[in-house]
Amino acid sequence: MTAGTLISPSVYGQLVDRYLFNFRVDPDALQERLPPGGWLRPRLVNGSGVVSFCLLRLKGVTLWPLPTFAGIDSISCAYRCAVTDASGARPEPSVYILGRSTDVPVVSRLGTRLFAGEMPLVRASINESAAATATTGVSIDARYPDGRRLFAATVRPAAEGSRLQKSRLFGTPGEFVAFIKGGLSSYTPSTRPGRYSRVDLAEDSNSYRAADAAIGYSWLESAWKDAGVEFDSAFHATGGLYRLKYLGSKEWKADNDAAAGTAYTPENAA
Repeated sequence: MTAGTLISPSVYGQLVDRYLFNFRVDPDALQERLPPGGWLRPRLVNGSGVVSFCLLRLKGVTLWPLPTFAGIDSISCAYRCAVTDASGARPEPSVYILGRSTDVPVVSRLGTRLFAGEMPLVRASINESAAATATTGVSIDARYPDGRRLFAATVRPAAEGSRLQKSRLFGTPGEFVAFIKGGLSSYTPSTRPGRYSRVDLAEDSNSYRAADAAIGYSWLESAWKDAGVEFDSAFHATGGLYRLKYLGSKEWKADNDAAAGTAYTPENAA
């Protein structure tokens, strides 16, 4: 495996909301959907693979270190697989991103160029009311401009300890924070054939709390029907800076170059 870095651009913004919806998946089924070559392996929690849907609302997104007041407000989302990166001198926690999407056309174009990975447009919304925290909750929806669905859920802050009693992945919010902040690097299919772009989370100065969620639709459950997908838990973060840095791309070499499993693309969304 070879690596190359031409530029190292960073983008950042003020975090308004970050929602993470965690699903348990069969480890073998997850391995089949990771890049060939075995350099990424499922990162197991209590015997399960973990795939999360992440919805991110940022204010003032711009290039680092330009001031955020000149930036753009955006909502972006991605399905993210917890993995171990075995390509270096020692294995380390990482994330394999099935595909990033955004609701802002200019972010879609620039993100594709800056991070060398496709970033298609979505219509994403976080609808909240004055009574959201106590009754109906926040309604989240992400779908493509032609109406194909990506994700939908209703979510509200959990009563202390209520949701984690049902989680088989995390016993406490602290366990989740250690898990999510333990894997700050990520890979996603590059626009350059045969390569995977690396983007690291360079700053995440946010606090996380458990949430109660009802999943209305998940592309993951629809497309990975043989993977034993089960919703496990949800968390919400707000209040700090969020910065991503592009670190170039990696090329994989494998005996079998066939595509592994069902990868996420706009074309196979519902």
